[in-house]
Amino acid sequence: MRILVLAGGSAALAAFIALAATQAPLGSPLFLAIVAVPAVVYALLARRLLTLNTSESRGLLIVALAFAAAFRVPLQIRAVDTKSDMVRYIYDGRLQRLGYNPYLVDPADPALAGTHTDETRQMPSIRARTPYPAAAQWFFRLVVTIHESPRTMKLALVACDMLTIAVLVAWLRSTSRSPWLALMYAWNPLVILEIAHSGHIDALGALWIAVSAWMLSTGRRMRAAMAFVLAVATKLLPIVLLPLFWRRIRVRDAMAGIVVLALLYLPFASAGTLPLGAVPNVVDYIRFNGPLFKFFAWLLAPRAAAAIAVFAGLGIAARMRSTASADDPAAWGWPMAVSLACAPVVYPWYLLYLTPFLFARSCGALVVWTFTALPIYAVWDLARHGHRWFVPAPLVAIEYGIVAVVAVTSSVRSRRP
Repeated sequence: MRILVLAGGSAALAAFIALAATQAPLGSPLFLAIVAVPAVVYALLARRLLTLNTSESRGLLIVALAFAAAFRVPLQIRAVDTKSDMVRYIYDGRLQRLGYNPYLVDPADPALAGTHTDETRQMPSIRARTPYPAAAQWFFRLVVTIHESPRTMKLALVACDMLTIAVLVAWLRSTSRSPWLALMYAWNPLVILEIAHSGHIDALGALWIAVSAWMLSTGRRMRAAMAFVLAVATKLLPIVLLPLFWRRIRVRDAMAGIVVLALLYLPFASAGTLPLGAVPNVVDYIRFNGPLFKFFAWLLAPRAAAAIAVFAGLGIAARMRSTASADDPAAWGWPMAVSLACAPVVYPWYLLYLTPFLFARSCGALVVWTFTALPIYAVWDLARHGHRWFVPAPLVAIEYGIVAVVAVTSSVRSRRP
């Protein structure tokens, strides 16, 4: 393990420095070649962590966690493109500081020209209302209040990322498991790229759902319910985990969660209804890397396909509630994974919600998904060269086919005597 941490960590760090220094465009051949280095290192580490009992020294673990922090540093230097989602985050935060309800604002409205900067005028979503739920909106406002810049926003998201690592170490220790398993998240290339490189709000949601799992599995039920509400109010995907809380929390815990939800949305009540962001529009019109949704929408209808995605996740969670303990990472990761696989849009960063739960063999297929999602970055490079905005069939087959094979194989092996 010492050689893997020191040599592998050094190689991965060199790769991330090279990625920052070269400014390789997302998905370009150079980008993918550089990312292959930390991916190989992580594969070797994951194999070691998931197949062997690791009882190395505490000092070596500290070195490994220090490497995890170092991996994220060079990517902070990279300039933020105006097409980044972080530009929209900043705009939503600024709107709130100026007294506007972001759910009522059309950024392209000429009457709102004074709310823009040169950066926000170029954001791709300028003709769309905000897609982000209330907890995300509060986060945007907080960061913009501290300092309004894309780099500050990225630093705040990386802070969430580092807090997630700390939560995982604490959760693993409190449930008598090796804290080394936190490296399954901390060294994951997809996590590092989507937060330190690209800066996605899913980092905040991943933090809250990890906190909720930690709290629930250690008997702190009210905190678990409140953290769960904050995760759902960052992005809606964790809603399918609701059955995990059945008869594990008290009525007053559930009421505390409802109060938190009401307080989050109260300032945005002028929108008239509970703001769902862009969910209805996504279900009806937007498609990206969602082959299962595409099939069900063709067979039935888009709204019916969306219902299948939701109920599939809820069904898996209900099954996990009766067969798995609250501290089983599979009980948290698999319901979201199944629901996401059936979604109309599956960007690589959507997998961030799954990544705190990769530290069990039963989640091996989810670990594999964080690898097979990496080639999807090629779509961004293809689009820069005039390709239409869709994932080529071979990439879809690679991404989902390998995951399906691993999932089926693992299921068969787990049932053998």
